[in-house]
Amino acid sequence: MRLLHELLQAFQVLTTHRLRTFLSTLGILCGVAAVVAMLSIGEGAKRETLAQIEQLGMNNIILRRQHGGNDPKQPGREVRLTGLTEEDIDALQQDLPSLHRYAILKDVDANVSEVNQRISPEVLAVTPSFGEIKKIVLSEGRFICLLDLKERKKVCVVGNEIAKAIGRHGHAGGSLRINHEEFQIIGVLKPTEWKSGKTPLLTSRNLDYALFIPLGTEKGLSSLVHGQTHGASEAIFQLHDSRYIHLSARMMKQTLGQLHGNFSHYQIIIPQELLKQANQSQRTFNFVLGSIAAISLLVGGIGIMNIMLATVVERRREIGVRRAVGANQRHIIAQFLLEALILTFSGAFLGILLGIASAHAISAFAGWDTVVTLWSIMLSALTSIIVGLFSGAYPAYLAASIDPITALRNE
Repeated sequence: MRLLHELLQAFQVLTTHRLRTFLSTLGILCGVAAVVAMLSIGEGAKRETLAQIEQLGMNNIILRRQHGGNDPKQPGREVRLTGLTEEDIDALQQDLPSLHRYAILKDVDANVSEVNQRISPEVLAVTPSFGEIKKIVLSEGRFICLLDLKERKKVCVVGNEIAKAIGRHGHAGGSLRINHEEFQIIGVLKPTEWKSGKTPLLTSRNLDYALFIPLGTEKGLSSLVHGQTHGASEAIFQLHDSRYIHLSARMMKQTLGQLHGNFSHYQIIIPQELLKQANQSQRTFNFVLGSIAAISLLVGGIGIMNIMLATVVERRREIGVRRAVGANQRHIIAQFLLEALILTFSGAFLGILLGIASAHAISAFAGWDTVVTLWSIMLSALTSIIVGLFSGAYPAYLAASIDPITALRNE
């Protein structure tokens, strides 16, 4: 009952000067809102990056052909790259420890007649293991098999958006023309939750707009662009044990160096390493955001302390009356601490609401992924409690230290 009485008394005192109370909580409100909004941006960026890395596969090593470069021996002369050859793939798969399976992929410059011009299909010649490594799920039909590869059958598997664009023929059993060559559709992919990469390393292919044909079939297509590379664009090596990822990557670099000299024609992407770098960057980002938010809350706490110090001076006579009727120093300290905590709690509550609203507004207008987490709200509330205690502690001590007789003489 005593605590309830003191709370009611603290509310009564604070509501007497509503504008001053609101202005004193404004610093805490803005600081907490900044904490919640900035941490939600950081969490959204983290989850988006993790989703992009997971698309690449945590047990995979991806080898991509570089898109040209300059010959170090003859500056100004561009190196013509032939892509990944069969000799490269054979040498790599024999040297890599704990290799489970590998897939080969080649970009094909070809036109698909049945698809309207609004959609640009990505024609990819792949091996059957590509579907297993990428965990491709089909809504109907099947994926490319070894028999399709050996016999170079003119069959294809289309992404969900490609199937929609084709229309009534966009289903298993239908057909389409690639560079005027007829291909039978043997499978249609389910819609995928694709995330676009912010950097080239995180870039994965949007399977909804992909069209797969057996590797080797592209050689029979007519009207191929003159000079198109005959090598593969990309190879994905999936390992049994992720502990061998870095060892395999070093062996891969050594093997490619022996086969191709000093030219860095290829790009080795290790999703596991990208994940470590992303986590490290996220920790740094959170530390910076936390520091900025801490400064904001500190400024808000200073504002509350300033108001509380002014209140002590104004209420000297009230303090003297309370001491005269039996209140001790502990009661005076509790009263002023409660007032400081009510100010910070009010600012924190409104700040959390404003922070959540700001996160949704940023997501809606800026197009950024934002995620408001429970721990960011709890962190804001806990920080507000600490700020409130520190802001009210010194004014409460000064109020309790006032001599009652001197306070009663105060006009």
